Amino acid sequence: MPVPSASRQKVLATATALLAAVAAGGLAAVVGTLLHAHLAYAGDTPVPWGAVAALVFAGSVFTAAAVYSERVWAAAAAGITAYSLVAWVSMDERNRMIVSWANRELLPGPSLAGALWLYGIVAATVVALLISARTLRSR
Repeated sequence: MPVPSASRQKVLATATALLAAVAAGGLAAVVGTLLHAHLAYAGDTPVPWGAVAALVFAGSVFTAAAVYSERVWAAAAAGITAYSLVAWVSMDERNRMIVSWANRELLPGPSLAGALWLYGIVAATVVALLISARTLRSR
């Protein structure tokens, strides 16, 4: 059985990293979207604990993709995938389950949770990049 060349191994490792990143981004988008709308209330103040949990999950999955593939850019690719999917789904104007920031006066809790989830993916991606870079550098 022939031994794969160094360039073939590099291509295979890159393809594996890309697959891990896309899978991680898709998983984070689906699970986070299901989780982000869970709310608690402290009096009249909404506490979007689901959005925070979704962002922690997303950051963890992005970091896992980068560390698994040993490519820091996989965390960024996972974050871009998740953000793209969530933004694409949130643009459906006919979906009555989506509460935009424009409705924050009427539905402050759900609109806050949605905004935190959508824009927080960027922060989760940056944190995942920093943790992944530090972890892989120490190896």
